[in-house]
Amino acid sequence: MLWAGMRILAVEIWLVGYGINIWWFAVIEVLSSILYGLSSARLARALTIRHRKDAGKWGALTLIGYVMPDTYMLSAGRAMPIATYAIVVSLALIFATIALIRTRTSMMKMTLAELG
Repeated sequence: MLWAGMRILAVEIWLVGYGINIWWFAVIEVLSSILYGLSSARLARALTIRHRKDAGKWGALTLIGYVMPDTYMLSAGRAMPIATYAIVVSLALIFATIALIRTRTSMMKMTLAELG
């Protein structure tokens, strides 16, 4: 939630002048943070116990939770500098990579814990 607060503040400071409604962004950011947190934990668990159908469902919800704020920001913003789009997309890719690594690490820890 701290990260969500930092993102809301950053959008308020740098991007609100480009047509992004800060209140809509804040609601989307907070709700997506909750969705992302819950679904990514369940995704790791489903992958650990090899429930592919559940993993697909939780993976889709994790992805939705992850992209909702950026999708709103990029679609609602008007006439933003090209650099803004590049920065948002680059940061999204960097943090997605970090999230994948963390999910894999969590999965491995759960698997090791189950093995005893």
